[in-house]
Amino acid sequence: MENSMAGARISVSPRARKRLTFNEYMRFRLGRRGGRTAWFNFWIRPFTAPSFAGFWRLWNPVYGYFLYYCSYRPLSRLMPRWAALIATFIACGVLHDLAAWSVARRALPPGATIAFILFALGVVLSERLDMDLSGWPLPARAVINAGYLASCVLIMLVIVRKMA
Repeated sequence: MENSMAGARISVSPRARKRLTFNEYMRFRLGRRGGRTAWFNFWIRPFTAPSFAGFWRLWNPVYGYFLYYCSYRPLSRLMPRWAALIATFIACGVLHDLAAWSVARRALPPGATIAFILFALGVVLSERLDMDLSGWPLPARAVINAGYLASCVLIMLVIVRKMA
């Protein structure tokens, strides 16, 4: 990351950047104007991302903030990036499962954890293959990203059904 100060360019390491507050992060992800722009950036914009990794960087900024600062960032200092990414997706799945179990008041198969492991594998694989849909029309990107999500959920449902 580079900053310019009085015409001179200085390099700032990613670790030297200050941590965004939650409100700063939300404004950064959803826009300052709120309203329709924020709803668009929350629900629609992620589907037009040029990759599966791009989708997840944009999806659910509330969860994203806490997962980034409380899981991915600390883990990425201890393990390879891909492993930190998978571990963060697993943590997200466990959080979703815990919420489902508390609502159902009983332990269910860990469907969310399975789905998030599949989501993570899709991200890692798409990054390894240098997935870049930026030249594709926005509707095509939306269909591909939605198809990726739906495929992972369908595979999860098959796995969970076999567990029962």
